[in-house]
Amino acid sequence: MTSYNFDRVSDKYDATRGFPPGVSERVARWVLSRLPHDPALLELGVGTGRIAVPFIELGVRYTGFDISEQMLTRLTEKVGGDLRRARTLVHNIEEPFPLPEGSQDAVVAVHILHLVDAVKALTHARRVLKPGGAVVWGYESGFDHNPHTRLRARFHAEAEANGWSKRDFHVPAARELLASWGAVVTQHVIATWAEEESLRSHLDRLRAKVYSFTWSMTDEQVATVADRTEAWALEEFGDLDQPRISERRFVIDWYVIGGT
Repeated sequence: MTSYNFDRVSDKYDATRGFPPGVSERVARWVLSRLPHDPALLELGVGTGRIAVPFIELGVRYTGFDISEQMLTRLTEKVGGDLRRARTLVHNIEEPFPLPEGSQDAVVAVHILHLVDAVKALTHARRVLKPGGAVVWGYESGFDHNPHTRLRARFHAEAEANGWSKRDFHVPAARELLASWGAVVTQHVIATWAEEESLRSHLDRLRAKVYSFTWSMTDEQVATVADRTEAWALEEFGDLDQPRISERRFVIDWYVIGGT
């Protein structure tokens, strides 16, 4: 997991991964509406608080783990240094959690389980969950027809053709593990929105290795792959500087865990 320490992008994370105004608040309200009164929540890979801040501002008992101290510092700055009833801890989620058994009503995991040994992380999560607790597996995604989604997919294809292979992210095994526990899952689209951005801007971020999936690639690989992707995009779309609409959504797979 250490190769995916986000210290390197802590100063630009919110600008490149942030949600539009109101999305995080909708997520918080929706999650809390499904939990008991005054719940205790744990977030894995809390980062700069993209998900956590509305919970913190509502005074929820919220614990956030992350291996990046700089990301946690950014989170604290965003709430003016007042974590209220929340706390953050530098912790590798592939290691046992420093929390009491059966102490949490829900474990939140947004854009983190694909970066770690998710089976280990979820096994530790189960120990701290109360019977009937929830694993809140959240993710943002673009629709397949979006030009930006197609550009990213082409970048991945060119990377693989250039000898780069994706890390085994263990996500299928993690979902199989949850199923083996008898977890009941329902899927919910919490928010949808549209963003306007040029393909050039998106390609520039790929070249700059802003996204974690590029960190295992050499600078030379990224440059080669980006050049090939740009050539394809010019043929496919023409003007790369023209603003284009990207439709996006935030989805939660809500897993309810039975008794141990």
